[in-house]
Amino acid sequence: MAIALARCVRPLVALVPLAVAALVAPTFASASPHHDHPESVSSVKERLGTLALRNSQLVEKFDRAQVGVQRREEAARTAQAAAAQARRDDRRAHVEFTQLIQAQYESDNLGAAGALLDSSSGTNYLDQLTTLDMVSTHTAQVVGAVGRAREEATTAAAAAERLLAAARTQRTELARQRQRVEAQIRRYKTLLATLTAAQRAAYRRATNPSVSTAELLRLPLTVASSPAAHRAVEFALAQVGKPYVFGAAGPYSYDCSGLTMAAWADAGVSLPHSAAEQYTYGRHVSLADLMPGDLIFFYQPIGHVTIYMGNGLMVSAPTEGQDVSVVPLSAFSGDVAGATRLSG
Repeated sequence: MAIALARCVRPLVALVPLAVAALVAPTFASASPHHDHPESVSSVKERLGTLALRNSQLVEKFDRAQVGVQRREEAARTAQAAAAQARRDDRRAHVEFTQLIQAQYESDNLGAAGALLDSSSGTNYLDQLTTLDMVSTHTAQVVGAVGRAREEATTAAAAAERLLAAARTQRTELARQRQRVEAQIRRYKTLLATLTAAQRAAYRRATNPSVSTAELLRLPLTVASSPAAHRAVEFALAQVGKPYVFGAAGPYSYDCSGLTMAAWADAGVSLPHSAAEQYTYGRHVSLADLMPGDLIFFYQPIGHVTIYMGNGLMVSAPTEGQDVSVVPLSAFSGDVAGATRLSG
């Protein structure tokens, strides 16, 4: 989410050449007319980096909560469907039982009395009683089993309702979280606007060192871990240039986990819309063993995910105000939390 900008929390000298600072510093005072003592470019960049990292954590929290709501709603729907089916089975069993009793009543065979009247011998009578008892016992067992199922289904339906109520409560909290994220993003944009256009361009180049298309075309081809991984990488590369929007998963904009989710969905693999949740999918691999299609995760707690494309590069939906881009892993390796490999 904010992988590039959150690097600014660390010393800016490592990312921003002194020449860039010298280029943009003279014009900064005029960009902050409301400050009696205008902040330096480096202090604004540090604050931007802090906000970006905070944004990544808030957006990931929002995405993960959204996954939780979806799972609770799905669990509620499943439980409600099971309860409805059990009630239908129960009604059908009772209809069949009623029809059986009615058929016995309307026939000449009226239970034990009918068996006695119809019997030609004591042995025949006992045989008919045994048969009737077996029919009755079997029917009772069926009704009893379905009755238990209905009771269990009723309990499941009640649990489903509780789940649904909890999901709705969580969704309300989710709306509040969205408002907090949006407020945080506005703060970030407002602070970014205090820089001149040249300063903003220099800042973005320094904090999101993207690789151009021309450079990509000169790189050697690398083999993906599977055909599905190859397809996921191709999809991610096709999104380069589209804007970052928090909570988005395409087709016109993405946040970080929205991009990786959409890329792997195109390859036939379902992932949740959350970086931390995606970390639990597939098997973990070391950075030394990375192959195209692997997911790379950043920060503790996890707040960003990218998709590796080979040659030390990864496709990333970075943060607000920036586009999906290809960036070198080496620029952010200090923030890596781990990597996973999916199978398609």
